[in-house]
Amino acid sequence: MKNSNIKKRNIKLVIVLGALVLLFVVLSLLQLSTEVCEFFARTVSRAWIYVFGNALGWIPISLYEMFLIVVILGAIAFVVVLIVLLCKHKWGKALCSVLIVAISVMSFVNIYSVSASFSYNRKPLPQEIYQEYSTEDLPYEEALQLAEHIVALANEAYNQTEHDENGNIVYPYTLAEMSDLLAQEYSKLQNDYFSSYTPKGKWILNKNIMSELHIVGVFFAPFGEANINGYETNLYLPHTLAHEQAHGKGVMRENEANLMAYYVLLCSGNPYLRYGALVKCASAVINMLTLYPNSQPDYVRLNNMIAPGINAERANYNIFYSKFTLLADIGDFFNDLYLKLHKQSGTDSYVKPPVYDDTDQKDDYGQVVVVVRSFSDVQNIVIKLYKQNKI
Repeated sequence: MKNSNIKKRNIKLVIVLGALVLLFVVLSLLQLSTEVCEFFARTVSRAWIYVFGNALGWIPISLYEMFLIVVILGAIAFVVVLIVLLCKHKWGKALCSVLIVAISVMSFVNIYSVSASFSYNRKPLPQEIYQEYSTEDLPYEEALQLAEHIVALANEAYNQTEHDENGNIVYPYTLAEMSDLLAQEYSKLQNDYFSSYTPKGKWILNKNIMSELHIVGVFFAPFGEANINGYETNLYLPHTLAHEQAHGKGVMRENEANLMAYYVLLCSGNPYLRYGALVKCASAVINMLTLYPNSQPDYVRLNNMIAPGINAERANYNIFYSKFTLLADIGDFFNDLYLKLHKQSGTDSYVKPPVYDDTDQKDDYGQVVVVVRSFSDVQNIVIKLYKQNKI
């Protein structure tokens, strides 16, 4: 009688699991349509993140981090229980345990599909925010003026911000305060492509593990949380936070979340918010000059114009994170796999490089002359803002 009850329960569990698998297949097929994805991104996914983000945002700890701990402990417990059941030849109960775990996994997968996955395949950013430019759109004289302008802004922001004895920026804000400031910047976006909700940032306490995995931030759509590595306390903190918040506003593709972070930070009048973004962009626009012939003297001159304090701070940042190598390959592998499962080009999707054609000619300094069909995405966003007189 007891075995009969277990068998009936297992049959019910198989039916539930089959229904969840079928739902996943349907959701996956729907994601093949950009129009459907756009609809889901603006409605179901947006509503999910809004509701759960507001409901859970007031909790000061990262629920994503707690969720991971529970999953890891649960997985260990499951393996132990399964081994015990198999050793005791309790096949029915072992199957029941496997089915319950499979149902839990498929339930989470479907929730994640609804809350996040559709947004990976929606339409690109609006043209008013981002577009691509070529060398035909940006003569060298204008490119040089742009580079000089960004370097000057970076130096100005450095002088306007406080730095400690090691040369690292000291923010006058808590993470919650910075989240609110960035939410104000995001609120200036009028296009309904973006959700009105901007998630709050939360520190991840297991910062050593996160750093070893080379993860500085994670947006977790089911909880509507923007999670930040506890060590991400210096140069690029505003950019990391703005990037994760962009995910919460419906921008799930990594390079586009980067672009939105640059957009709101560069448009901000707050030097603490825009400083790190300007430092990154300074390198991007100086490197942009190398795509033009005979730019070597200006390239060297502009690099020498960057404030020594900025170079020292960048070096500090790179040295700090270079010591975390234990789990770097594992972190990169799973991040790459995750992105490819969402039809992205893996970790390469964070940045789109310039697209150009070689002319087989060389300039006066021996560099190959190229014709740029599109600058890198970071260079494009800076050009866009420059042409709009927003920076």
